[in-house]
Amino acid sequence: MTYSFRRALYITYLAFFRAKNTLARLTPKRIFVLLVFYTIYITVELLTWLSFGLDEILYPSYRKQEIKQPLFIVGNPRSGTTFLHRLLAKDTHNFTSIRLWEILFAPAVTQRKLAWIVAALDRKLGGGLHQLVDRLDQSVRDTNVMHKMSLREPEEDEYFMIHQGATIIAGLFFGFPKATYPFVFFDTQMARVEKRKVMRFYKRCLQRHQLAHGESRHILSKNPFFSPKVDALYTTFPDAKIIYLARNPLKVVPSYASLSAHWWRLFAEPEQRYPHKEYLLRSIQHWYRYPVERLEQAPKESRTLVNFHDLVADPEAVVRAIYQQLGLEISDEFAEVLREESEKARRHKSRHVYSLEGVGFTKGQILTSFKDVYDRWGFDRDLV
Repeated sequence: MTYSFRRALYITYLAFFRAKNTLARLTPKRIFVLLVFYTIYITVELLTWLSFGLDEILYPSYRKQEIKQPLFIVGNPRSGTTFLHRLLAKDTHNFTSIRLWEILFAPAVTQRKLAWIVAALDRKLGGGLHQLVDRLDQSVRDTNVMHKMSLREPEEDEYFMIHQGATIIAGLFFGFPKATYPFVFFDTQMARVEKRKVMRFYKRCLQRHQLAHGESRHILSKNPFFSPKVDALYTTFPDAKIIYLARNPLKVVPSYASLSAHWWRLFAEPEQRYPHKEYLLRSIQHWYRYPVERLEQAPKESRTLVNFHDLVADPEAVVRAIYQQLGLEISDEFAEVLREESEKARRHKSRHVYSLEGVGFTKGQILTSFKDVYDRWGFDRDLV
């Protein structure tokens, strides 16, 4: 495995020397954020790559771990991928998912083992460290109503790529979306050699997870940023199964624009409230069209297309249809969980408030830009 120094150095160069007149302009807040980030990032990566090296000595058998029939949930951001992921993750008979703390701070087997030892000692000493992490975790959840993240929840394992320095997340965090275009169009624009490196690194991370946990269950992964990687996923995992979720663009576009702007304002001080509308439209359009085109070429038993609006209307029925399509069995325990979670979902109301015009788009613009998407899925064009 190799670290992508070229991409990491390039994005660093942009952040410090090409930030003028961009959303990442070097205000005092931005300089502070960058200094904190690099202090933490360099420390974490030194420990992580040291641990990767120790894995090769202590746990070399991780490379022999088979990743059998992994299930990937893809689709545009704000299309229900998180909801479906966390629902299916409750099926512990079939699936194992990777939690955020494992992705960010313990991708190596050595790190996992050490973390478990520390946790066991903490429990014997009264659980003080555990309580501190709980409080920090809860504060993060309370302040983010758009996408509740928790260190203990299954999360997007695109974050694994942070440890390789080759991820779409870097460009978005640093405020240079155009630098992400090779990842936005991964299957069609990424150089073949780099594509192989990225996917090999990702596979190694999954193999480490399997070995650390002694897993035989299927990997369950959800990643909107994997939408342009459908072909790469099938190439890397020939027996993979993929679920694609689609939601009305009149909801996806403003919701994703609002979420993106939230993160950019958190880490920078853009002069525009909702910047980079061109990037948003280009990525969203590609992620509606390309994955569906590629998936329709795949065997039916390896993929299924799901309408988000059907999912939220009757989660239990949709999940049962997914299992039937993909040849999976629903255990009695998960059937009960599915009924309970589906009832909760019907009562749920989002606290994320936004409007199309408020983020700088018009209804006519969206209906025109996504005409083929509306024709394909039959979405409501009069949705408000």
